[in-house]
Amino acid sequence: MKKNFNKLSLQGLEIDDMEFVKEFNLNANLAYTPELNEAILERVYSDNVKNLIDSGEKENNAKMKAGRQRAIARREIESLLKK
Repeated sequence: MKKNFNKLSLQGLEIDDMEFVKEFNLNANLAYTPELNEAILERVYSDNVKNLIDSGEKENNAKMKAGRQRAIARREIESLLKK
């Protein structure tokens, strides 16, 4: 059985990495590797920047806010990977 590395799986939920590969349209080779999370973080960051700009934020503010969210999520994932 392959080990899932997605954040929800690391938190104890039974969610397969391939679900995230499909949802975020990622390379299937990322499934079952810790690199999956980084690819998801980058995709969500890009989406968040775009959504913030679309809702009226200036680009540098949008990048700062999305970057903070990404940093928090990255720390949570790193903590879960250490368990």
